[in-house]
Amino acid sequence: MKYFPRIYYSFWLVIALLVTFSPEGQAQGRIERIVTGKVERGARAAVGSVKGRVRMGANSTKNDLKRSIRKGPGRLDGEETTMDELIEDEEVKDELRDNTEKTRYVKLLGEWTKLPNDAELAARRKKQEIIDSINAQSADEARVTKRIWDDSRDMFIFGWHPYWVGSLYKGYNYSLYNVLSYYSYDINPYTGGTQNQEAVQEFLTGDFVNTVQEQNGIALLSVTCHGVDNVTQFLYQNPTAQRAVIDSLVYLIDSVGADGVEINFNGVTSNVKDEFYKFVQILSNTISNVTADTGFVFMSVPPYDKENVYDVSRLQNYVDIFIVKGFDFQETPDGLQKLPVAPYNFSAVSPDYDLRSAVEKYIVNIGPYNTDRLLLALPYYGTRWVTDVITEEVLDMSLMTYSDIQFEYVMKRDDDINFPGATVGFDSVYSTHVFSYFDFYEGMVDSLGDQPHRVQIYYDDSTSLRKKYQFIQEYRLGGVGIQSLGYDAGFSHLEDVLADEFTIVDRSVNGSALDQADAKAGGLRQYGIYALVILMYLSIFLSIGFCAALFNRKIRQELFERGGFRLFYLLFLTSLILLLGYYLGMFEQTTMPLLIGIVVGGLVSWLVWRFVAKRRLFTP
Repeated sequence: MKYFPRIYYSFWLVIALLVTFSPEGQAQGRIERIVTGKVERGARAAVGSVKGRVRMGANSTKNDLKRSIRKGPGRLDGEETTMDELIEDEEVKDELRDNTEKTRYVKLLGEWTKLPNDAELAARRKKQEIIDSINAQSADEARVTKRIWDDSRDMFIFGWHPYWVGSLYKGYNYSLYNVLSYYSYDINPYTGGTQNQEAVQEFLTGDFVNTVQEQNGIALLSVTCHGVDNVTQFLYQNPTAQRAVIDSLVYLIDSVGADGVEINFNGVTSNVKDEFYKFVQILSNTISNVTADTGFVFMSVPPYDKENVYDVSRLQNYVDIFIVKGFDFQETPDGLQKLPVAPYNFSAVSPDYDLRSAVEKYIVNIGPYNTDRLLLALPYYGTRWVTDVITEEVLDMSLMTYSDIQFEYVMKRDDDINFPGATVGFDSVYSTHVFSYFDFYEGMVDSLGDQPHRVQIYYDDSTSLRKKYQFIQEYRLGGVGIQSLGYDAGFSHLEDVLADEFTIVDRSVNGSALDQADAKAGGLRQYGIYALVILMYLSIFLSIGFCAALFNRKIRQELFERGGFRLFYLLFLTSLILLLGYYLGMFEQTTMPLLIGIVVGGLVSWLVWRFVAKRRLFTP
């Protein structure tokens, strides 16, 4: 207790010095004079700036405006304006005259103490690097398919791979398509065998299924039978051919490990409706047994079905997904008509049959809560119509892929010799693109002279497809289909539109790293400042007491002869140095030198103490 008053007075002496030399304590002294001088200089600079702007504005106006400014009421030529005359706002005038803003330095000091240190800036840079790496990530790598309306699964982005395009499937964008069907096993209606053995052999020995499944896609085999005569021959009292088809499909699916089939029958009439249902039921049950109930059964249904032959409400017990063929609308039940391949009427109340009409028919049939089991397939091809200019009679119609339309026609629309009068436009009535020109080479000569034919090509491009993709989502369908993949070879914008509408870019792959960097950048100062202040306070308090205690020999001997105190002393100072250096960013990227310095410093300190202790033994 003898030395306690000395320690006590020393402590309050340091506190008084801190208060005296603190920014707040000096605010009424030297800082007041500095701030007052700055305010006065700022006021003069502000007035000079205003006067300069007035002069500059006056010099840039018309002569009469110059005279009106320089020769105002009660002013002599050459007389300068005063501050009171230039500034009409009394609050601004009072602020400029106010020299009592003596706390500005303190405010600036407070703001400075809140500035990020080097460690926090390094953490922010690390965060920005992560953000940049995420943004640089390929959009295809981060694409995630949209979910259906009830969020129970991803939407299906379906595509047919026609066998005649060869191994083009190896280059498909599998970050976009998740269901692909090999087109096709074309049924021989008499025997049940295939009419295109080459295609089936390629499916059996090729890499189509492996390629799709390695990309987490569903690989199907299309089973086709088109034409009323072929369908009737196959279904009506022909169980042998039906068993042969089912046996062949089971062998193919089991051999390559495919995920199921896509039934694609065109021309089913009411006469063989029941036989068709029975065949679908047997095929579906067989596929389920072969694949341990993991196989899929998709079915394509035509746009026109007035007799409700494709009764999806009845077939849904055996079919997983129905694909509404949103193409070939020119092939009406009444015969061929000059229509776009996939018309989408401008008005929903239009009497013309279109995509909306076809989809609504099947929605009514399957029920509004099962719309996710319907897909709408759209074409990557168009129709070329040749008509007589006078009678508008259709003379010829042919199908063309999107690539052929672009390469052979649209990109050559400026060729006036081969495509005279060529125009490219958008038909808003049917939501389709039209390429039109006159063909003199196929014209006819009559009493009126040489009459050219009119050629019009209907096709879907990015604008029309986007409208139809949005219609699919508006009607809460389960996805979209493309007929056929590869038909847009050489162009990417159709696929870009498909990706824009049915996928989203999810860059949350590195979200955890980003969150960690964000937390580090924001938390360094939040927690480090408290520990730093506590250690700083303790160091000041202990330093005062330590310095006061050193005046007494017994206290010096008592403290420094104890190994525990020496250890505590070293650890405390080391912790203070580490925290202060970390807070100031001194130890960023210097872990190894820091560890070496701590070890070497501790060893040197220990050797010095050992040396002092030995010397003390020899002292009298």
